[in-house]
Amino acid sequence: MIHQPPICQNGFGDVNNGMLVPQAQGVFFPAHKQHVFHRINLEYLVPLRGMKRQGVYGLLNAGIRNNLRKFGSAEDVLRSLRPQLEVVASHVSMQGLRLMREREDFASKKLAESLDFQGSDADKQVLVAECLLKNSLEVNSQNHRAHFELGWIYLFMLGKLPQAAFHFGQAAQLAQGSDPAFAAFALRHLADTHYGLHDPGNAVEASLAALGCAQQTDMENLYECARYLAVAGDSGAAVRRLVQVVARSPVYYVQAQVEPDFGNTDEISGVLQDLRSIKVNRIKTYVHHNWKQSPLASLPLPDGLDSGVLFRQVFQQHARVISHLPYVTLSQREKQIGDIILEASQKRIMREVRRRSFQYEQHMEQQRCRWSWVNQLGGTFIHTSIVLLLGSLAFYLLRFATGLLGVGSLLGSDAIITAVLGSILLLGATGVSLFQFVPFGMKKLLRKQVELDNTLHLLQTS
Repeated sequence: MIHQPPICQNGFGDVNNGMLVPQAQGVFFPAHKQHVFHRINLEYLVPLRGMKRQGVYGLLNAGIRNNLRKFGSAEDVLRSLRPQLEVVASHVSMQGLRLMREREDFASKKLAESLDFQGSDADKQVLVAECLLKNSLEVNSQNHRAHFELGWIYLFMLGKLPQAAFHFGQAAQLAQGSDPAFAAFALRHLADTHYGLHDPGNAVEASLAALGCAQQTDMENLYECARYLAVAGDSGAAVRRLVQVVARSPVYYVQAQVEPDFGNTDEISGVLQDLRSIKVNRIKTYVHHNWKQSPLASLPLPDGLDSGVLFRQVFQQHARVISHLPYVTLSQREKQIGDIILEASQKRIMREVRRRSFQYEQHMEQQRCRWSWVNQLGGTFIHTSIVLLLGSLAFYLLRFATGLLGVGSLLGSDAIITAVLGSILLLGATGVSLFQFVPFGMKKLLRKQVELDNTLHLLQTS
């Protein structure tokens, strides 16, 4: 029993109905593929039940998730692949609609209907479709569509790979002049049939012929060609094809990481690692280039702060992170990752300036608390001198009043008042001096804090 991974409900029905009948499961995960998700038949199966783009996306998503789970990789990478998978699903859906418009003969319709049945009914419908297709070829042996659909039945429904190879070859040859796109499609299935027959040489030949027939480069066909070349032992050619595919769509990088056909090829594994390193180095180069152009790199910072050292600290922290990011993320968010590192560098510098300013503020507060008794003593002296001064003034006013009454001789002595006035002058001068006392080094700390605060304001407004 072929293991079927869980597929989300995307408009193609319950697991017991519609596309997910046992026959369809055998097509999507055929036995000769060793339970690995099969891709090239999707565009042919789409019109059988009019699957929409979201349904195709669900199948692609389920197949890649199955491969990732099988090889122990994290499934969260699929979130990064969603845009690429949607593009592929749209492409497959469009091809499927084209094939549906081209399907007109009764045998093809019988083949489509066979997927809607289960058990013995489905087997009977497949046999009926096979018989009708054979009869169609007896009448017209040049019917490339009948050849293809008969080969398709042999490949996916009946498991007769030699017969499938013959009919796919005939379909490709007959469609070469009238419909090159369909010829390429048949050649792709021919290559897949040779792969199932453990004949990688002919699989490579058919895949290269399909690339030659296609009017535009097909990414999936390029990827399949790389797989066949790897199985055939031509690692160099496989690497070149794979690099072409990955450069245009990073979704194939993830698929290549878990591809069994690439698993035993050290050269391909090394190339995948190199491609990842290239992306990481591109981000590092982008960050260094933009940092040199940034005003922060040349801005003189107070208190011996070196912006270059702070930048390198942030960069090394992020470099360890980006070296473990998925390749898809590195490809899609190259500039965004670089900008995040540059922004983190600026925040690191601001945080260091703010930290230094806070340290100086705390140190000044400690110094102020330590020497506050001097200022308090000065305040006490000033308060005492003011009290004595007010007392002296009161004395002079009282003596003036007694002089008017004719008894001013009673308060005629100035010796005490002179001593009090001298004490007032001494206490006032000493009090003012002590009240304005600043602990040693406080002015220097204050100047540094002001410089740091001004620099922080400049960084925040720039």
